Amino acid sequence: MHIIVVGGGPVGDSLVGLALKDGHNVVLVEADEDTAEDCARRHDALVLHASITEDDVFEEAGGSRADALIAATSDDAANLMAMVLGQEAGIDSLTSVVNHKSHTQLFERLGIRVMVDPEVLVAQHLLDLVLYPDAEDVTTLAGREQLFELTLSADSPLLTASLAELKADEALPADLVVASVTRDDEHFFPRGQTRLQGGDRVIVFAPQGTPQDVLSRLNGADS
Repeated sequence: MHIIVVGGGPVGDSLVGLALKDGHNVVLVEADEDTAEDCARRHDALVLHASITEDDVFEEAGGSRADALIAATSDDAANLMAMVLGQEAGIDSLTSVVNHKSHTQLFERLGIRVMVDPEVLVAQHLLDLVLYPDAEDVTTLAGREQLFELTLSADSPLLTASLAELKADEALPADLVVASVTRDDEHFFPRGQTRLQGGDRVIVFAPQGTPQDVLSRLNGADS
């Protein structure tokens, strides 16, 4: 994909790095000279020191052939202008950070996918990691559901039977779902007959969240 990222701050900089890692062609547009130079030193991507609204900058960034445009500046006006340019160019995927909640409806009325308050998402993630030390990673979803990622120890009760049997015996709480398994670098989606093994890295979905002591027990640790 050809992806244009507008704004080289923490969010935009991370986006560039992730997109390049996935093999996409990325162009970053950043108005601040120092930030643009810093990003250019660290990323193998075209970095334009300019405002996206300046003449010919959008086209220089490849706007006419772009598959996606992401606006991630701290200025909602600049983000909105970037989205308008993307709409005019017919870019299929348009996404923007919205820094002030009161502006959200304006973006949504234009059909833009938005992320509001990315700093709050980061703060929630950090808090989750503190609250759930047995999990290697935690993601809290919009409906307060949670995804926990953990590596099973040899003492985990999840190793004693198939997932279907564990559910039937209530060894696996009814509101928890083992959604994904990584074993020896192979990723797969478990079925009822799947038997987990020590060292498996699993992603567990909890519709209403789950107490830390439940995670401890599933991983074979004392609660």
